[in-house]
Amino acid sequence: MAALRSFRFSPGPGLSTAVVVGEGALGHLARELPRIAPGKWFVVSSQPVFFLHGERFLREAAAAELDPTPVLVPDGERAKTWQVLGHVLAELIARGLRRDGGIVALGGGTVGDVGGLAAALALRGVPVVQVPTTLLAASDSALGGKTAVDLPAGKNMVGTLHHPRLVVVDPALLRTLPDRDFRSGLTEVVKSAMLDAAFLRRMPALLSPLKERRHPAVAEAVFRSLRMKGRVVASDPEERKGLRFALNFGHTVGHALEQASGHRLSHGEAVAWGLLAALVLSERRGGLDPLLSERLFGWVVSLSEPPSLSRMRIAAWPEFLKADKKGDRRGLRAVVLTGPGKTATIRCEAEEAGEAFREARRRYNTARDG
Repeated sequence: MAALRSFRFSPGPGLSTAVVVGEGALGHLARELPRIAPGKWFVVSSQPVFFLHGERFLREAAAAELDPTPVLVPDGERAKTWQVLGHVLAELIARGLRRDGGIVALGGGTVGDVGGLAAALALRGVPVVQVPTTLLAASDSALGGKTAVDLPAGKNMVGTLHHPRLVVVDPALLRTLPDRDFRSGLTEVVKSAMLDAAFLRRMPALLSPLKERRHPAVAEAVFRSLRMKGRVVASDPEERKGLRFALNFGHTVGHALEQASGHRLSHGEAVAWGLLAALVLSERRGGLDPLLSERLFGWVVSLSEPPSLSRMRIAAWPEFLKADKKGDRRGLRAVVLTGPGKTATIRCEAEEAGEAFREARRRYNTARDG
């Protein structure tokens, strides 16, 4: 068994987040929960995830003389509603959550969002521990404290920052992921490598083992992704300095496509297309070396395998840019890559983003047909 990788950082004054990655990390989780909060623990999870992993989680918890109470939510984006959040909060209080207790979010990004927001709101805040079961959540959303539910106007419109006390990634929990979901997670891995020069240099050696889902490569890629994000979050924990905005690379177009597709595109698939468009925009507005852009474009296509959009009704996707929460009164903002691990924030009109996306589709079709 490979050794566990870990690090700790401060996401704000008086706050500390520990990250543990590797085979057997779930056992480490059970030992840490009583140190974080000595009272009653709850596990928020989706029904399919708890069916797959709940028994193992409860067995590890029992070995540490813990008996977490499950609170289950629907799978996917259906969990991110006011109604589901209200149900979770009511269940937590009715079943005995107290200020000395805590919540484990066991699942993908949507469970992390709902579980984290419930932890932020219940009793004015209790600790949350994130245990991601998708590669997308493991390499990105489990860390950083962002929690939210959706509104008809857009994704993640209502939420708050509530940093986890602990993030535990056990690659064994990723074994059951369908290939489509695994590829979606690789999108965030590639994005993280673009934002970290050392990770970018390491990526060529990881490309083949990541495609083959080899656990040592997956664990390393997740650890590098989270360590990069941890550094960024530590420098701008409340998103007040603008430094954390770089993590949105590829997400401006990606979120709009995801909504326009009616979520037929998964988050990772939509962001993969967003990254391709962002690379085109980076050449035009950020001065990114076209040769580097071409190489990174190829990584996204190879690892993420974004689906063809020819049969999807996404013509109106630019309309969703207007509701992008990353904009302000002066309009749309986007992140461009200027070099390995270097970014800039630009003002961008919807028409310009649309043109970058059309060029990305042209390059994608050429690469696929060639």
